[in-house]
Amino acid sequence: MRTSLKTVLVAAALINLIPQSAAFAEEAAEAQAQEAKAENESVKDRERVVMERVMVIGNAENVQDITGSAQFIDQQTLERNAYTDINRVLRQVPGVNLQEEEGYGNRPNIGLRGGRSDRSADITLMEDGVLIAPAPYAAPAAYYFPRVSRMEGVEVRKGSSTIKFGPRTTSGAVNMISTSIPSERSGRAVLGYGSDDTRRAQFRYGNTYGNFGYVFDFGHEATDGFKSVDIVGGDTGYSIQDGMGKFRIGTDPSAEIYQSLEFKIGATHENSRETYLGLTEEDFNDDPYRRYAGSQMDRMDADHRQYQLRHFADFGRFDVTTTLYHNQFGRNWYKVQNVVVGGVSRAIGPALDSAAHLSAIKGETDLDGSSANNITIRANNRAYYSTGIQSDLGTRAQIGQTDHKIEIGARYHYDKEDRFQHQDRYSITDGVMELTAAGAPGSQTNAHASAKAVALYVLDEIAYGDWTFVPGARFEHIDLRSENRNNGDVVSNTVTAFVPGLGVGYSFTDSLSAFGGVHKGFAPPSPGNAENDNEESINYELGLRYNRDVFSAELVGFYSDYSNLLGECTISSGCDAGTGEQFNAGEVDAHGIELSLGYDLAPALNVTEVSLPLNFNYTWTNAEFQNSFVSDFEEWGTVENGDELPYIPEHQFYVSAGVVHPKWEIHLAGKYVDEMRTEAGKGTIPAGQGTDSHFIVDMAGEYEILDNTRLFLTADNITDQEYVAARRPAGARPGKPFTVLAGIKFEF
Repeated sequence: MRTSLKTVLVAAALINLIPQSAAFAEEAAEAQAQEAKAENESVKDRERVVMERVMVIGNAENVQDITGSAQFIDQQTLERNAYTDINRVLRQVPGVNLQEEEGYGNRPNIGLRGGRSDRSADITLMEDGVLIAPAPYAAPAAYYFPRVSRMEGVEVRKGSSTIKFGPRTTSGAVNMISTSIPSERSGRAVLGYGSDDTRRAQFRYGNTYGNFGYVFDFGHEATDGFKSVDIVGGDTGYSIQDGMGKFRIGTDPSAEIYQSLEFKIGATHENSRETYLGLTEEDFNDDPYRRYAGSQMDRMDADHRQYQLRHFADFGRFDVTTTLYHNQFGRNWYKVQNVVVGGVSRAIGPALDSAAHLSAIKGETDLDGSSANNITIRANNRAYYSTGIQSDLGTRAQIGQTDHKIEIGARYHYDKEDRFQHQDRYSITDGVMELTAAGAPGSQTNAHASAKAVALYVLDEIAYGDWTFVPGARFEHIDLRSENRNNGDVVSNTVTAFVPGLGVGYSFTDSLSAFGGVHKGFAPPSPGNAENDNEESINYELGLRYNRDVFSAELVGFYSDYSNLLGECTISSGCDAGTGEQFNAGEVDAHGIELSLGYDLAPALNVTEVSLPLNFNYTWTNAEFQNSFVSDFEEWGTVENGDELPYIPEHQFYVSAGVVHPKWEIHLAGKYVDEMRTEAGKGTIPAGQGTDSHFIVDMAGEYEILDNTRLFLTADNITDQEYVAARRPAGARPGKPFTVLAGIKFEF
């Protein structure tokens, strides 16, 4: 009996312990989960600091606290519209001047607040806070542009705070934020097919295991194009493959000094059948989507590689973010350069004004391919190299009644451009071209341009009551060198610039604030500019910002006072010689107004199941020369005081409306752009010297058919409006017509 009683008592005790053990295990698991969550939040906080150090804005919430004009286009907006064209992304931002070229945005022309837009060469262009133009100092023309399809954010910054993001501070900065490493397993796939045999595929996947995380993002875009080559037909579109990987390892989040190391690698390959040859006014009016037979050989092959190694260390009282980067870009744009008839050679622009040359380039007149009668194709073979290291230190301090957020940064950068170009002669018979004489590689141009730069900046964000003051300064020391290897000519110059600025903000309430600033604008000259002219300006802005519940508004006035505005003779700008020579326009004034409004109509209508977002922005810009001169730069020519600058619309606005339900959504967006001059002048724009005003409406919608699986449809230019989007480089060029893309999205 005793043994049995003892056994029963022990068993009862064990049974009694089971729920307690289970409770202890549950509590331990919950505590472990809370600890993991806290560690995850700690890592996210550190990542947020990294974003604020190297990004233009950092995140959407930061916009409200910036003492300057700033816009953040988030991942949801990018994915909703299945954007692949940066022009359609940036049209949502006031103060941005866009000049379309080929309809797809593969080689965008972006200007900010009256700055020149040709090849986006006058803005600071970045990806993940790193200069991404092929050679940002020596040759900044953006023949490479990051693919929008693998971005989760786009930042635009104007005003005094842009001095952090040099070297170009006259206009502003655009930063593309690539796919980040997720905190847990996640992935996304997009498959689409549409007009002109357009194909799109995008796949991303990532995960984090303990202190190690990774993400992969691969994309493929291809289309046959919306234009047709006379006589021979054929593809006029493009095919682009783009891939990126990121890998990060970090210390334990509770470490006394938290550190992380992230490695990024990316590659892009492009093959496109684009040309610089446009149409005469008469031919454009007859069929804007034709291409002359003389452009049938035009093609670009391009490859881009990027590598980044970023180290972050949080020492508690301060943090340091250091990035080592390297970019390589090679491209050969094989395209028609000249037409030679009867021994008279004309570049493609002037060829459109000659009946004999135009007939040949249309394929209506045969040329035998001899030196006296041919179509000359130039192999614009160029290689770019950009590498450097930059480091940003941030700390906080309290001095008396003021709080300080101090940032100090330094960058050493080297870039170069090598041109190794030749020209081939072609015959054209019944509209079909054949090679008759191949040029020796490097015989047309064998040149090297390079730049070495040391840059420093310091910013101090001072908070005092309702006031915020952000004084800052930037220093640039640049050694430029240009060498013509065919004739031995060498040009070297050194540029030193001090770029100060001040931003001021005042909070009237938690919702209403004012901001303003003044800063020096600076852009370095090209390596071949022996005159050593910098582009310089003094830029001012003043604005109001309101943000409460479902309504937001921003109104900004800006004034840019250029002491000398630079223009560069490039073929893309319509300069037939394409020498790269720079021209100084002297004093130019650019001023205007930017207005942004955002509102969700659903609460006002007492609608709970859907949101009804409305957005509107408007930009008025006036940019005029302040002196008279005669320039060999075709875009300016003979200029009189008060003439307006080319390719800057006076009025433009954007409006969008949507209905968003948890299971489906639909959005309409329209952009109006006023007519733009293509040559300097005033008054009524003469025929053939301007673009067409246009209002383009796009649509995007999607519907959830299964959990995390949605069908989508996008339609661009749904009214199928035909318009002259540009007249450079040579002839009238159309915007993209009505196109549709439909597909499916998966998330897992």
